Amino acid sequence: MSARVLALLTSLLPLAAVAAFAAPAPELWAGLQPGSHPVGFRRLGAGAAEVDVWYPAAAGGRPMRFADYLQDTAGTARFLRGAGVPPLEVSGLFASPLLARADAPAQTGGARPLVLIAQGNGQSASDQAVLCEFLASIGYVTATTPSPMRTKPLESEDQVGSFAEAQCADLAAAIGSVAAVLQVDTMRVAVVGHSFGARAALLLAMRNSRVRAVVSLDGGIGTATALASFRAAPSFRAEGPLPPILHFYERLDSFMTPDLTLLRSLGARSLELCEVRDLHHTHFTTNGFAVGFSPGLARVTHSTTATPRAVRNVAVKTRGFLDRHLKR
Repeated sequence: MSARVLALLTSLLPLAAVAAFAAPAPELWAGLQPGSHPVGFRRLGAGAAEVDVWYPAAAGGRPMRFADYLQDTAGTARFLRGAGVPPLEVSGLFASPLLARADAPAQTGGARPLVLIAQGNGQSASDQAVLCEFLASIGYVTATTPSPMRTKPLESEDQVGSFAEAQCADLAAAIGSVAAVLQVDTMRVAVVGHSFGARAALLLAMRNSRVRAVVSLDGGIGTATALASFRAAPSFRAEGPLPPILHFYERLDSFMTPDLTLLRSLGARSLELCEVRDLHHTHFTTNGFAVGFSPGLARVTHSTTATPRAVRNVAVKTRGFLDRHLKR
């Protein structure tokens, strides 16, 4: 064997080792490929103090199904069946295995950047489970708190500012909760917010300089809805500086009609705007991945054959944005 061939094979050994240990993508991931890290999951606290955490893990832990993430399995099943998803598809979705293993020991070797996930109206861990697992598989610690609207409904636009402030406070508290049990670099934090949660994500960036990046998944900060109430939130700061912002938006749902006035008025270091043509608002959650698993869910959410690819692209672009602004 020539020296050149031997050197080439030697250089490929680390890549081969990573591939050997990388877990296959769960069916529910709609073709999104995980990174090289096994993923662990822990639920810290309960009720209003609940924090759900995904992290790069060592071997061990209990395999998880989608149902393990649900707060109200029976209620979610009734909702899906009532929307027109066949019962067999609902039970199959709930039984679908995912990547994380509950209570697996965390990997050692240094503090990792922290990505906080700000949930949409009334949502919780299951609604961004695939994205959270994906980010943990590439080396981030990812954490989320339940939407404050799970315990008290949002009844008017005048409440938007106060609810966003409450969600912001929950996310801020989650930083300490996660740091108490895992090695995280609290100086390298990002926030990813879906729908209403993007408002809380932006508020946290306005009051916490440790936030290095904000991602808005069809977030309300890209609409004209309830701007006066949002600006009245105690943490709102019209003047900068703000970290880089990536905002995804769609034009398929009239209630999310884009209005980029607020985003363009802020003092963000950079603003990336990304129109996604093949996703409805609900597809920016686990529903977007699950449409390839459940034809019934695909039908009731008005997905097309292009939806799974668009969902994967959003996850990959989010990962690239976070890598640019969080990794050393």
